[in-house]
Amino acid sequence: MAAAHAQSSGRQPISTCPSTAVAPPSMAAAQAGRLKDAQLVVAVHDDAADFFRSDVKLVDVASGAIVGQLSGQSSAHTSAAAGLICLVPTGTSGSAVRVFNPATGGVTDIPAGPTAAHCGLNPQFSYVFAQVPTTKEYKVLRIVTSKDYNNNPRRQSCDILTLGGLGQRWRPAPSPLVLLSTTIPRHRAVTAGFAHFLTTTRTIGYDGIASFDLEKEEWRPSLLQGPLPSESRNCCHSSLSLVELNGHLAFVHHNYLSYCIDMWVLADLGKSTWFKIQSLHLGSVLRGWEEPHMGQPVPLIPITRPLKEIFAQPLMMLDDGRIAFWVAFPNSSLRLYDPKTCKCEDVVDIGKACGIVGLYKGSQVGLA
Repeated sequence: MAAAHAQSSGRQPISTCPSTAVAPPSMAAAQAGRLKDAQLVVAVHDDAADFFRSDVKLVDVASGAIVGQLSGQSSAHTSAAAGLICLVPTGTSGSAVRVFNPATGGVTDIPAGPTAAHCGLNPQFSYVFAQVPTTKEYKVLRIVTSKDYNNNPRRQSCDILTLGGLGQRWRPAPSPLVLLSTTIPRHRAVTAGFAHFLTTTRTIGYDGIASFDLEKEEWRPSLLQGPLPSESRNCCHSSLSLVELNGHLAFVHHNYLSYCIDMWVLADLGKSTWFKIQSLHLGSVLRGWEEPHMGQPVPLIPITRPLKEIFAQPLMMLDDGRIAFWVAFPNSSLRLYDPKTCKCEDVVDIGKACGIVGLYKGSQVGLA
């Protein structure tokens, strides 16, 4: 098992099946027996005939079958948490927040009221929907990024909404200590009552993480240091991602120089302790990175090769040890990686105009 901050040995040779580290005991225990009701992934498919409407689909991770669908929804910020799906309307008009319960088919529109005023040009809005484990409350955290005249992020402010509480209106929340990366969805994740965001500062490297306590509604006073070795902390920001993996915060680095996808899970938030759980060869998950055949003659006529896929987002670990990945380009594919064979199996192609939203854990009997 590789601990956090382990020093890299430099460029790694291409391997068809790198060694796999073992998950920490807490993760293995949490995984056993709790995923039978969590085999669904929530995706949004844009309606080509109507740009402002979309379909919300539930896809079985193991089979790729579409087991539920909410058709013709107004375009909105969509997220899923603890058995509910939340759609937050774009803009600041105060339109209702819509909550779906797929288990019953129930739809609740919450008139959140007018939003707080935010300064700056062309503000950008980012939303996180989550359930607080201790109180079971559902909350929506909104981060508003104000920009200067050069369209550069200038400052960020926050609002929070408790579904069913405090008059169901947006109320001010503390601003983050540093600027956060909010334009890329994979740069944030929610685990154990905390919303985690990658920062945009180079002060501690691009793997710095700010964490918002959803119960206390405040930011942790110190940043969480990510697991990257010191020589990799100023890597390309887009090659990093945060995901919730079986209840744990996972940090993923697509190391294109070493042809690897490195994955860590957080073992201790207070001590910034990480465990490295996987180092997968890019070609075992993404097309176009396969190991070249040694000794194969060079063709007289150049062969046109397909574009390389550049990013795979891990979704969950199944009970049998396989890892589900979402590959957005070019066809929004759902794949299963088997550590026993070190190969990926295509489960389903959803379509080009599709985006991953998150995992849904619960029943879908109320959906069409």
